[in-house]
Amino acid sequence: MAFTNLPVDPGTLPRAAQLQLHPLPAEHRREILVQSLITVVIVVLACMIPLIIPAIPSEVRIFLWVFPISALVLGVVFTALALVRFRRKGYALREHDIVFRTGLFWRKVTVLPFDRVQHAEVTHGPLQRRFGVATLKFFTAGGSSVDLKIEGLLADDAERLRETVLERAGHG
Repeated sequence: MAFTNLPVDPGTLPRAAQLQLHPLPAEHRREILVQSLITVVIVVLACMIPLIIPAIPSEVRIFLWVFPISALVLGVVFTALALVRFRRKGYALREHDIVFRTGLFWRKVTVLPFDRVQHAEVTHGPLQRRFGVATLKFFTAGGSSVDLKIEGLLADDAERLRETVLERAGHG
Protein backbone atom coordinates (compact mmCIF):
# COMPACT_ATOMS: atom_id res chain seq x y z
CA MET A 1 0.00 0.00 0.00
CA ALA A 2 1.52 3.28 -1.12
CA PHE A 3 1.44 6.40 1.01
CA THR A 4 -0.79 9.16 -0.33
CA ASN A 5 -1.16 12.70 0.92
CA LEU A 6 -3.74 14.48 -1.18
CA PRO A 7 -4.01 18.28 -1.05
CA VAL A 8 -7.00 19.84 0.72
CA ASP A 9 -8.65 23.03 -0.46
CA PRO A 10 -8.56 25.43 2.56
CA GLY A 11 -11.75 27.09 1.32
CA THR A 12 -13.73 23.92 2.00
CA LEU A 13 -12.60 23.51 5.61
CA PRO A 14 -14.99 24.40 8.46
CA ARG A 15 -14.16 27.65 10.25
CA ALA A 16 -14.18 27.63 14.07
CA ALA A 17 -14.49 31.44 14.10
CA GLN A 18 -17.85 31.19 12.29
CA LEU A 19 -19.46 28.84 14.81
CA GLN A 20 -22.61 29.76 16.65
CA LEU A 21 -21.17 30.14 20.17
CA HIS A 22 -22.97 29.97 23.49
CA PRO A 23 -22.55 33.26 25.35
CA LEU A 24 -21.55 33.32 29.01
CA PRO A 25 -24.40 33.86 31.49
CA ALA A 26 -25.49 37.23 32.89
CA GLU A 27 -24.32 36.09 36.35
CA HIS A 28 -20.74 36.35 35.10
CA ARG A 29 -21.43 39.93 34.01
CA ARG A 30 -22.63 40.77 37.51
CA GLU A 31 -19.54 39.10 38.97
CA ILE A 32 -17.32 41.29 36.75
CA LEU A 33 -19.18 44.42 37.90
CA VAL A 34 -18.85 43.56 41.59
CA GLN A 35 -15.18 42.62 41.18
CA SER A 36 -14.51 45.95 39.47
CA LEU A 37 -16.47 47.88 42.08
CA ILE A 38 -14.50 46.30 44.93
CA THR A 39 -11.19 47.02 43.20
CA VAL A 40 -12.07 50.61 42.33
CA VAL A 41 -13.29 51.39 45.86
CA ILE A 42 -10.09 50.01 47.42
CA VAL A 43 -7.83 51.90 45.00
CA VAL A 44 -9.75 55.19 45.34
CA LEU A 45 -9.72 54.94 49.14
CA ALA A 46 -5.99 54.21 49.10
CA CYS A 47 -5.45 57.28 46.90
CA MET A 48 -7.39 59.40 49.41
CA ILE A 49 -5.15 58.55 52.37
CA PRO A 50 -2.80 61.52 51.76
CA LEU A 51 -5.83 63.83 51.85
CA ILE A 52 -6.47 63.07 55.53
CA ILE A 53 -2.89 63.75 56.68
CA PRO A 54 -3.09 67.05 58.60
CA ALA A 55 0.57 67.97 58.00
CA ILE A 56 -0.04 68.44 54.26
CA PRO A 57 -0.81 72.09 53.43
CA SER A 58 -4.24 72.79 51.95
CA GLU A 59 -2.69 74.20 48.73
CA VAL A 60 -1.01 70.83 48.09
CA ARG A 61 -4.06 68.88 49.20
CA ILE A 62 -6.08 70.36 46.30
CA PHE A 63 -3.64 68.80 43.81
CA LEU A 64 -3.77 65.46 45.62
CA TRP A 65 -7.39 65.05 44.50
CA VAL A 66 -5.98 64.22 41.06
CA PHE A 67 -5.05 60.71 42.26
CA PRO A 68 -8.44 59.46 43.51
CA ILE A 69 -10.26 61.10 40.59
CA SER A 70 -7.84 59.50 38.11
CA ALA A 71 -8.25 56.13 39.82
CA LEU A 72 -12.03 56.44 39.56
CA VAL A 73 -11.92 57.37 35.86
CA LEU A 74 -9.50 54.52 35.07
CA GLY A 75 -11.70 52.12 37.05
CA VAL A 76 -14.74 53.09 34.98
CA VAL A 77 -12.79 52.70 31.72
CA PHE A 78 -11.38 49.28 32.69
CA THR A 79 -14.82 48.11 33.83
CA ALA A 80 -16.35 49.16 30.51
CA LEU A 81 -13.60 47.28 28.63
CA ALA A 82 -14.17 44.18 30.78
CA LEU A 83 -17.89 44.28 29.96
CA VAL A 84 -17.18 44.56 26.22
CA ARG A 85 -14.76 41.62 26.53
CA PHE A 86 -17.47 39.66 28.35
CA ARG A 87 -19.86 40.12 25.42
CA ARG A 88 -17.25 38.77 22.98
CA LYS A 89 -16.64 35.53 24.90
CA GLY A 90 -18.37 32.32 23.90
CA TYR A 91 -17.94 28.57 23.67
CA ALA A 92 -19.20 25.69 21.54
CA LEU A 93 -19.16 21.98 22.09
CA ARG A 94 -18.73 19.97 18.89
CA GLU A 95 -18.53 16.27 18.17
CA HIS A 96 -14.75 16.03 18.64
CA ASP A 97 -13.68 19.26 20.35
CA ILE A 98 -14.57 22.28 22.41
CA VAL A 99 -14.11 25.81 21.06
CA PHE A 100 -13.67 28.97 23.15
CA ARG A 101 -13.45 32.52 21.85
CA THR A 102 -12.19 35.44 23.91
CA GLY A 103 -10.40 38.74 23.55
CA LEU A 104 -11.06 42.40 23.15
CA PHE A 105 -8.20 43.84 21.12
CA TRP A 106 -6.36 40.56 20.52
CA ARG A 107 -9.02 38.00 19.72
CA LYS A 108 -8.30 34.36 20.30
CA VAL A 109 -10.18 31.21 19.26
CA THR A 110 -9.00 28.04 21.02
CA VAL A 111 -10.02 24.64 19.69
CA LEU A 112 -9.24 21.78 22.08
CA PRO A 113 -9.74 18.24 20.73
CA PHE A 114 -11.23 15.87 23.30
CA ASP A 115 -8.58 13.23 22.69
CA ARG A 116 -5.90 15.62 24.00
CA VAL A 117 -7.67 16.28 27.33
CA GLN A 118 -6.02 14.51 30.26
CA HIS A 119 -7.69 16.26 33.16
CA ALA A 120 -10.41 18.85 33.79
CA GLU A 121 -11.37 20.71 36.94
CA VAL A 122 -14.05 23.11 38.06
CA THR A 123 -13.10 25.83 40.55
CA HIS A 124 -15.26 28.32 42.44
CA GLY A 125 -13.86 31.47 44.05
CA PRO A 126 -15.79 33.21 46.85
CA LEU A 127 -17.32 35.79 44.52
CA GLN A 128 -18.08 33.11 41.94
CA ARG A 129 -19.93 31.05 44.56
CA ARG A 130 -21.98 34.12 45.44
CA PHE A 131 -23.13 34.45 41.81
CA GLY A 132 -23.41 30.71 41.09
CA VAL A 133 -20.66 30.63 38.48
CA ALA A 134 -17.45 28.64 38.13
CA THR A 135 -14.25 28.33 36.11
CA LEU A 136 -13.71 25.23 33.99
CA LYS A 137 -10.06 24.33 33.31
CA PHE A 138 -8.76 21.75 30.84
CA PHE A 139 -5.26 20.25 30.96
CA THR A 140 -3.63 18.31 28.13
CA ALA A 141 -0.76 15.83 28.04
CA GLY A 142 2.76 17.16 28.33
CA GLY A 143 2.10 20.24 30.40
CA SER A 144 1.27 21.29 33.92
CA SER A 145 -0.44 24.55 33.00
CA VAL A 146 -4.03 25.13 31.95
CA ASP A 147 -4.56 24.72 28.20
CA LEU A 148 -8.11 26.10 28.17
CA LYS A 149 -9.87 28.07 30.89
CA ILE A 150 -13.50 29.16 30.64
CA GLU A 151 -14.45 31.58 33.42
CA GLY A 152 -18.02 32.50 34.28
CA LEU A 153 -19.97 29.37 33.39
CA LEU A 154 -22.96 28.54 35.56
CA ALA A 155 -21.70 26.06 38.15
CA ASP A 156 -24.04 23.26 37.01
CA ASP A 157 -23.15 23.86 33.35
CA ALA A 158 -19.43 23.77 34.17
CA GLU A 159 -19.82 20.40 35.92
CA ARG A 160 -21.92 18.99 33.06
CA LEU A 161 -19.47 20.28 30.44
CA ARG A 162 -16.53 18.83 32.38
CA GLU A 163 -18.19 15.41 32.61
CA THR A 164 -19.17 15.44 28.93
CA VAL A 165 -15.67 16.35 27.73
CA LEU A 166 -13.98 13.78 29.99
CA GLU A 167 -16.45 11.12 28.85
CA ARG A 168 -15.78 11.91 25.18
CA ALA A 169 -12.05 11.97 25.88
CA GLY A 170 -12.33 8.41 27.21
CA HIS A 171 -11.80 9.28 30.90
CA GLY A 172 -15.41 8.98 32.06
